[in-house]
Amino acid sequence: MFPSPLLLVVLAGAATAFTPAGFEPASSNNLTVVFGNTLATNGKNILKAETAQPPIIGTSQKLFGSYTIMMVDPDIPPQTAGGPTGELLHWMQSGLVSANNATFIGGVRMFELINPTNTSALATYIQPSPPNKSPNTHRYTQMLLNTTGNSSALSTLSTFAKTRSDFSAVNVVKSSGLNVLFGNSFDVTNTTLIQSNITKTTASVAGAGSTGTGTASAAATGTGTTPKSAGRVTTVSDGRGAYIAGLGALAAAVMLL
Repeated sequence: MFPSPLLLVVLAGAATAFTPAGFEPASSNNLTVVFGNTLATNGKNILKAETAQPPIIGTSQKLFGSYTIMMVDPDIPPQTAGGPTGELLHWMQSGLVSANNATFIGGVRMFELINPTNTSALATYIQPSPPNKSPNTHRYTQMLLNTTGNSSALSTLSTFAKTRSDFSAVNVVKSSGLNVLFGNSFDVTNTTLIQSNITKTTASVAGAGSTGTGTASAAATGTGTTPKSAGRVTTVSDGRGAYIAGLGALAAAVMLL
Protein backbone atom coordinates (compact mmCIF):
# COMPACT_ATOMS: atom_id res chain seq x y z
CA MET A 1 0.00 0.00 0.00
CA PHE A 2 1.47 3.37 -1.03
CA PRO A 3 1.64 6.26 1.46
CA SER A 4 -0.82 8.93 0.29
CA PRO A 5 1.84 11.38 -1.09
CA LEU A 6 3.43 8.55 -3.07
CA LEU A 7 0.03 7.51 -4.41
CA LEU A 8 -0.41 11.00 -5.84
CA VAL A 9 2.89 10.70 -7.68
CA VAL A 10 1.96 7.28 -9.06
CA LEU A 11 -1.36 8.57 -10.35
CA ALA A 12 0.28 11.64 -11.87
CA GLY A 13 2.68 9.49 -13.90
CA ALA A 14 0.20 6.78 -14.90
CA ALA A 15 -0.50 8.28 -18.34
CA THR A 16 3.02 7.78 -19.71
CA ALA A 17 5.58 4.99 -19.94
CA PHE A 18 9.17 5.69 -18.97
CA THR A 19 10.99 2.36 -19.13
CA PRO A 20 11.78 1.16 -22.69
CA ALA A 21 9.12 -0.74 -24.58
CA GLY A 22 9.40 -4.44 -23.79
CA PHE A 23 11.79 -3.91 -20.87
CA GLU A 24 11.08 -5.71 -17.61
CA PRO A 25 10.50 -4.79 -14.87
CA ALA A 26 8.46 -1.97 -16.38
CA SER A 27 7.22 1.28 -14.92
CA SER A 28 4.82 3.91 -16.24
CA ASN A 29 5.68 6.42 -13.50
CA ASN A 30 8.14 9.18 -14.31
CA LEU A 31 11.52 9.36 -12.62
CA THR A 32 13.24 12.63 -13.54
CA VAL A 33 16.91 12.22 -14.45
CA VAL A 34 19.22 15.18 -15.12
CA PHE A 35 22.93 15.37 -16.03
CA GLY A 36 24.05 18.90 -15.17
CA ASN A 37 21.27 20.85 -16.85
CA THR A 38 20.54 18.23 -19.49
CA LEU A 39 17.23 16.43 -19.01
CA ALA A 40 17.86 12.76 -19.81
CA THR A 41 14.38 11.29 -19.85
CA ASN A 42 11.88 9.49 -22.05
CA GLY A 43 14.38 7.87 -24.39
CA LYS A 44 16.25 11.09 -25.19
CA ASN A 45 19.62 10.57 -26.86
CA ILE A 46 22.36 12.45 -25.02
CA LEU A 47 26.12 12.73 -25.44
CA LYS A 48 28.40 10.32 -23.63
CA ALA A 49 30.48 13.27 -22.38
CA GLU A 50 27.50 14.56 -20.42
CA THR A 51 27.19 11.34 -18.41
CA ALA A 52 30.60 11.34 -16.72
CA GLN A 53 29.12 11.90 -13.25
CA PRO A 54 26.04 10.28 -11.64
CA PRO A 55 22.83 12.10 -12.55
CA ILE A 56 20.51 14.05 -10.31
CA ILE A 57 17.27 12.14 -9.87
CA GLY A 58 13.93 13.19 -8.44
CA THR A 59 10.15 13.03 -8.54
CA SER A 60 7.43 15.60 -9.11
CA GLN A 61 6.16 15.27 -5.53
CA LYS A 62 7.87 14.61 -2.24
CA LEU A 63 8.33 10.97 -1.23
CA PHE A 64 8.48 9.63 2.31
CA GLY A 65 10.83 6.84 3.30
CA SER A 66 14.11 5.57 1.89
CA TYR A 67 14.68 4.50 -1.71
CA THR A 68 17.21 2.69 -3.90
CA ILE A 69 18.08 3.59 -7.49
CA MET A 70 19.17 0.88 -9.93
CA MET A 71 20.56 1.67 -13.40
CA VAL A 72 21.20 -0.98 -16.05
CA ASP A 73 22.17 -1.26 -19.70
CA PRO A 74 20.08 -4.01 -21.36
CA ASP A 75 21.84 -3.69 -24.72
CA ILE A 76 25.21 -5.35 -24.16
CA PRO A 77 26.26 -6.88 -27.53
CA PRO A 78 26.07 -10.68 -27.67
CA GLN A 79 29.23 -12.79 -27.69
CA THR A 80 27.98 -14.53 -30.82
CA ALA A 81 26.45 -12.62 -33.72
CA GLY A 82 22.68 -12.98 -33.70
CA GLY A 83 22.53 -13.98 -30.04
CA PRO A 84 20.53 -12.16 -27.34
CA THR A 85 21.87 -8.96 -25.81
CA GLY A 86 23.05 -9.04 -22.20
CA GLU A 87 22.51 -6.70 -19.26
CA LEU A 88 25.05 -4.75 -17.22
CA LEU A 89 24.54 -3.06 -13.84
CA HIS A 90 25.80 0.53 -14.01
CA TRP A 91 24.69 1.88 -10.64
CA MET A 92 22.89 0.88 -7.45
CA GLN A 93 22.56 3.40 -4.64
CA SER A 94 20.43 3.03 -1.51
CA GLY A 95 19.64 5.47 1.30
CA LEU A 96 17.97 8.05 -0.93
CA VAL A 97 15.31 10.38 0.49
CA SER A 98 13.35 13.30 -0.94
CA ALA A 99 14.67 16.79 -0.30
CA ASN A 100 12.38 18.93 1.85
CA ASN A 101 11.87 21.55 -0.83
CA ALA A 102 11.30 21.35 -4.57
CA THR A 103 13.83 22.90 -6.94
CA PHE A 104 14.02 23.53 -10.68
CA ILE A 105 16.75 21.41 -12.28
CA GLY A 106 17.08 21.05 -16.02
CA GLY A 107 13.97 23.20 -16.34
CA VAL A 108 11.85 20.71 -14.37
CA ARG A 109 10.37 21.20 -10.91
CA MET A 110 11.35 18.23 -8.80
CA PHE A 111 12.03 16.94 -5.32
CA GLU A 112 15.60 15.77 -5.63
CA LEU A 113 16.45 12.37 -4.15
CA ILE A 114 19.49 12.95 -1.95
CA ASN A 115 21.81 10.82 0.18
CA PRO A 116 21.96 12.76 3.48
CA THR A 117 23.70 9.99 5.45
CA ASN A 118 26.36 9.38 2.75
CA THR A 119 25.33 5.76 2.39
CA SER A 120 27.89 3.87 0.34
CA ALA A 121 26.74 2.72 -3.08
CA LEU A 122 25.87 -0.94 -3.44
CA ALA A 123 27.43 -0.59 -6.91
CA THR A 124 29.34 2.58 -7.76
CA TYR A 125 28.37 4.53 -10.87
CA ILE A 126 29.88 3.48 -14.21
CA GLN A 127 29.61 6.00 -17.04
CA PRO A 128 27.65 4.89 -20.12
CA SER A 129 30.08 3.91 -22.88
CA PRO A 130 28.47 1.86 -25.67
CA PRO A 131 31.11 -0.04 -27.69
CA ASN A 132 31.70 0.32 -31.42
CA LYS A 133 29.59 -2.74 -32.08
CA SER A 134 25.94 -3.28 -32.95
CA PRO A 135 23.72 -2.27 -31.26
CA ASN A 136 25.59 1.03 -31.11
CA THR A 137 22.74 2.86 -29.31
CA HIS A 138 22.14 1.65 -25.75
CA ARG A 139 19.07 2.31 -23.58
CA TYR A 140 20.26 3.15 -20.09
CA THR A 141 17.37 2.38 -17.78
CA GLN A 142 16.79 3.60 -14.22
CA MET A 143 14.41 2.08 -11.67
CA LEU A 144 13.47 3.42 -8.24
CA LEU A 145 12.67 0.90 -5.48
CA ASN A 146 11.10 1.57 -2.09
CA THR A 147 13.43 -0.05 0.46
CA THR A 148 12.14 1.79 3.53
CA GLY A 149 13.04 -0.27 6.62
CA ASN A 150 13.51 -3.37 4.46
CA SER A 151 16.88 -4.74 5.55
CA SER A 152 16.19 -8.12 3.95
CA ALA A 153 15.59 -6.57 0.53
CA LEU A 154 18.69 -4.40 0.90
CA SER A 155 20.76 -7.47 1.71
CA THR A 156 19.47 -9.21 -1.41
CA LEU A 157 20.22 -6.14 -3.55
CA SER A 158 23.71 -5.94 -2.09
CA THR A 159 24.40 -9.57 -3.01
CA PHE A 160 23.25 -9.14 -6.61
CA ALA A 161 25.17 -5.86 -6.96
CA LYS A 162 28.47 -7.71 -6.55
CA THR A 163 28.10 -9.20 -10.04
CA ARG A 164 27.53 -6.49 -12.61
CA SER A 165 27.75 -8.52 -15.82
CA ASP A 166 25.04 -10.99 -16.80
CA PHE A 167 22.77 -8.93 -14.58
CA SER A 168 19.00 -9.38 -14.63
CA ALA A 169 16.97 -6.53 -13.20
CA VAL A 170 13.77 -8.53 -13.37
CA ASN A 171 15.29 -11.39 -11.33
CA VAL A 172 16.80 -8.97 -8.80
CA VAL A 173 13.51 -7.19 -8.24
CA LYS A 174 11.61 -10.46 -7.97
CA SER A 175 14.14 -11.99 -5.56
CA SER A 176 14.10 -8.94 -3.31
CA GLY A 177 10.30 -8.86 -3.18
CA LEU A 178 10.21 -5.26 -4.38
CA ASN A 179 8.37 -3.35 -7.08
CA VAL A 180 9.63 -0.68 -9.46
CA LEU A 181 7.79 2.49 -8.44
CA PHE A 182 9.36 4.92 -10.91
CA GLY A 183 11.35 4.45 -14.09
CA ASN A 184 13.25 6.27 -16.80
CA SER A 185 15.53 5.62 -19.75
CA PHE A 186 17.87 7.65 -21.92
CA ASP A 187 19.99 6.68 -24.92
CA VAL A 188 23.70 7.08 -25.61
CA THR A 189 25.06 6.30 -29.09
CA ASN A 190 28.56 5.32 -30.17
CA THR A 191 28.85 7.41 -33.34
CA THR A 192 32.03 5.69 -34.56
CA LEU A 193 30.04 2.96 -36.30
CA ILE A 194 27.77 5.52 -37.98
CA GLN A 195 30.64 7.69 -39.19
CA SER A 196 32.54 4.63 -40.42
CA ASN A 197 29.62 3.46 -42.56
CA ILE A 198 29.04 6.92 -44.00
CA THR A 199 32.75 7.41 -44.76
CA LYS A 200 33.04 4.07 -46.53
CA THR A 201 29.94 4.69 -48.62
CA THR A 202 30.78 8.25 -49.64
CA ALA A 203 34.38 7.25 -50.38
CA SER A 204 33.22 4.58 -52.80
CA VAL A 205 30.96 7.07 -54.57
CA ALA A 206 33.69 9.72 -54.90
CA GLY A 207 36.40 7.21 -55.83
CA ALA A 208 34.34 5.95 -58.74
CA GLY A 209 35.31 9.11 -60.64
CA SER A 210 38.63 7.54 -61.59
CA THR A 211 36.89 5.36 -64.19
CA GLY A 212 35.82 8.36 -66.25
CA THR A 213 32.35 6.93 -66.83
CA GLY A 214 30.17 9.85 -65.77
CA THR A 215 30.25 9.08 -62.03
CA ALA A 216 29.62 11.46 -59.12
CA SER A 217 33.16 12.89 -59.21
CA ALA A 218 33.02 13.32 -62.95
CA ALA A 219 29.69 15.12 -62.67
CA ALA A 220 31.13 17.46 -60.08
CA THR A 221 34.21 18.41 -62.12
CA GLY A 222 32.86 18.04 -65.63
CA THR A 223 35.65 15.60 -66.50
CA GLY A 224 36.42 11.91 -66.20
CA THR A 225 39.32 12.45 -63.82
CA THR A 226 39.41 12.10 -60.05
CA PRO A 227 39.39 15.50 -58.23
CA LYS A 228 41.93 16.31 -55.52
CA SER A 229 39.25 15.75 -52.89
CA ALA A 230 38.74 12.10 -53.86
CA GLY A 231 37.48 10.13 -50.87
CA ARG A 232 34.50 12.42 -50.23
CA VAL A 233 31.63 13.77 -52.31
CA THR A 234 32.54 17.08 -53.98
CA THR A 235 29.67 19.43 -54.76
CA VAL A 236 30.01 22.62 -56.85
CA SER A 237 27.33 24.98 -58.11
CA ASP A 238 26.76 23.02 -61.32
CA GLY A 239 27.47 19.55 -59.85
CA ARG A 240 23.90 18.41 -59.24
CA GLY A 241 24.80 14.85 -60.17
CA ALA A 242 27.39 14.65 -57.40
CA TYR A 243 25.01 16.23 -54.90
CA ILE A 244 22.24 13.73 -55.67
CA ALA A 245 24.73 10.85 -55.55
CA GLY A 246 25.96 12.09 -52.18
CA LEU A 247 22.43 12.15 -50.78
CA GLY A 248 21.89 8.65 -52.05
CA ALA A 249 25.09 7.51 -50.37
CA LEU A 250 24.08 9.04 -47.05
CA ALA A 251 20.64 7.46 -47.27
CA ALA A 252 22.25 4.09 -47.97
CA ALA A 253 24.54 4.56 -44.98
CA VAL A 254 21.63 5.28 -42.69
CA MET A 255 19.83 2.16 -43.93
CA LEU A 256 22.88 0.09 -42.91
CA LEU A 257 22.59 1.14 -39.25
